[in-house]
Amino acid sequence: MKKNLFPEKPTSQFTTEQISQRNEILSDEVKHITFDDIKNSSELIEAFSKSSFQARQIGIGAKLYKKELEGKTTIIWSLAGSIFSAGLRQLVIDSVRNNLVDCLVCTGALFEQDMLEAMGYKHYILNKQVEDRKLQDLMIDRIYDHVLDELELQHVDLTYKKIAKGMKPGNYSSREFMYICGQWLSSAEDSQDSVMQSAYEMNVPIFIPAINDCSIGIGLAMNQVEEENSVSIDSIKDLREIAMMKNISGDSGLVIVGGGVPKNYSQDSVVMAEMLGYSVNKHNFGIQISTADPRDGGLSGSTLKEAISWGKNDSHMDEVMIWGEASVYFPLLLSYIQNINRKDKKELNKHINTNMLQDQK
Repeated sequence: MKKNLFPEKPTSQFTTEQISQRNEILSDEVKHITFDDIKNSSELIEAFSKSSFQARQIGIGAKLYKKELEGKTTIIWSLAGSIFSAGLRQLVIDSVRNNLVDCLVCTGALFEQDMLEAMGYKHYILNKQVEDRKLQDLMIDRIYDHVLDELELQHVDLTYKKIAKGMKPGNYSSREFMYICGQWLSSAEDSQDSVMQSAYEMNVPIFIPAINDCSIGIGLAMNQVEEENSVSIDSIKDLREIAMMKNISGDSGLVIVGGGVPKNYSQDSVVMAEMLGYSVNKHNFGIQISTADPRDGGLSGSTLKEAISWGKNDSHMDEVMIWGEASVYFPLLLSYIQNINRKDKKELNKHINTNMLQDQK
């Protein structure tokens, strides 16, 4: 039976004029792309694969993804950037529920956005230029060309605090905490579908290596201030668990959207596993969608081939680098593989839980 679990929403005092301005700005919702929206794109992707430049790359990448899904490869997604707020959140939910991904490694900000919409709130298109100073006065946060209500984001902070408050005090990995969040949402009255809930129900682990850099970290810190014995995130336990995930996975490959910490963490799971004594295969395929340039030596722009030198990716890996912006290319990639009836269901969360319990005995 579902319960009314969400905490009370924060409030603030606005003038009549500010209320009118807020209502005007927070009116045009970002609409999420769904599998139905991209269901007739496969012929376009086939044509792309026989063309040139990035069109060919997306075509080759989509065919590689399809081939790996039809085998027994474990599919790890590394997600960064504001792709949930930008309209790709439902595609991720659909992909999890359709068994197209086995493990998520993400930035924490994505789960500010996921929780916000799970609570029934929205992100909004910014239809006209507004000074950021004015947006601050109106308590509206901007993400390039779309916005969200700061009061609703504070409600997200308080929700993560409430989830932590209801947990047994102790040290948890980010994966364990996200599993509990998905479980909590599945019992919450008025909650909307979410990446967290779909991952919980499909036993898909979510790792957030920089979990303190978001609403989750704020909520956990608020709980720690109030509770002498409280919940903490153990980043070393997290490392042990992602190494264990790689060991359980057998052959594995990566779909990397953006870059940053999730990209390195997912690739580095091979080295982590080896250093902890596991004998594992290196990642054997990779698809990267990014606008970052490799020439500045930064992580986000580094090629998948570069990671071969670090012992993360197999020297014979199939790799496709797609130089483009994720809100365009990621839906195109998924459009080609959305209808694959994949028989091999990994349920990695279940296996990690079992193995961690055995290690503790």
